[in-house]
Amino acid sequence: MTKTKWVLVFLAVMDFLLITMALMDYFFLFLKPTGILIPLIIHVVVFTVIGFRSPRIPKWMTITVIAIGVFFIFISSVLLMFTHYSYKTIHSQSLQSLTIEYRDFTLGETTYLYHFYQTKFGIIGKRLEDESIRMVVQGVNNPGYDAETALGLENAEWIGSHTVRFQTVEGTKEIHLSSSSDSSSTSPEVTGSLIEDFMKKVDNKEDGEMINVNGYELVVRYDEPSGESWIDVSSDYSDGVIPNQQCTRIVPNEERGYYMLEECTHRWEYELYPLENGNKE
Repeated sequence: MTKTKWVLVFLAVMDFLLITMALMDYFFLFLKPTGILIPLIIHVVVFTVIGFRSPRIPKWMTITVIAIGVFFIFISSVLLMFTHYSYKTIHSQSLQSLTIEYRDFTLGETTYLYHFYQTKFGIIGKRLEDESIRMVVQGVNNPGYDAETALGLENAEWIGSHTVRFQTVEGTKEIHLSSSSDSSSTSPEVTGSLIEDFMKKVDNKEDGEMINVNGYELVVRYDEPSGESWIDVSSDYSDGVIPNQQCTRIVPNEERGYYMLEECTHRWEYELYPLENGNKE
């Protein structure tokens, strides 16, 4: 096989890989800031070299391909200018990481857009399609925050290894990363059902029943002589948002949009987990 054919095979494999990954919501994170611009440039350069070096390819055809390629490069560059995203990666205490793709624009009101990518090594990221956030702040109410400040990026808190909590301009929002081995990272609907079932066990004083939510272990405790029951709350991270302690119950709070741990040792209540669709736009 000639060098030209090897190069063409390389381009075909690269295109197939990028398209397949995109269909599965996987991306090379280092390519995200420039979109398809770098692959386009690679194609134009390769076809230019091949076209001018091969005597069997008419020069007019080579020039036409170059012109078309340059046109698409120009269009891609213009689109990048008007839809420019910034990127930042935050890391948990494990290998788990979250890359945030964000931008804002103002047309009488300010719109903040955020997309999230789960990654372990910062090279390939999986887009968390259902976790994107869009916030719109009216001009009269906008204190002039940039996109990072509006999300509360600097104060992001890892809740366990697979949930990140942001204190945004619209209140608390949580991003849930996926993991087949962590019950706290199942879909919000499934986790909500597990919490509802656990609440019934608390009401029935079923001693020893346990659930894991956002990296926290909740265990029902019942003292038969006194008839008292409570929930033991513990975590590997005792200095987390919810310190190790005891709470009396879990209640859904529609106004806050969260399942709340109430009547706890250190304070009255804590936000445990969002109600279904309670923290997304």
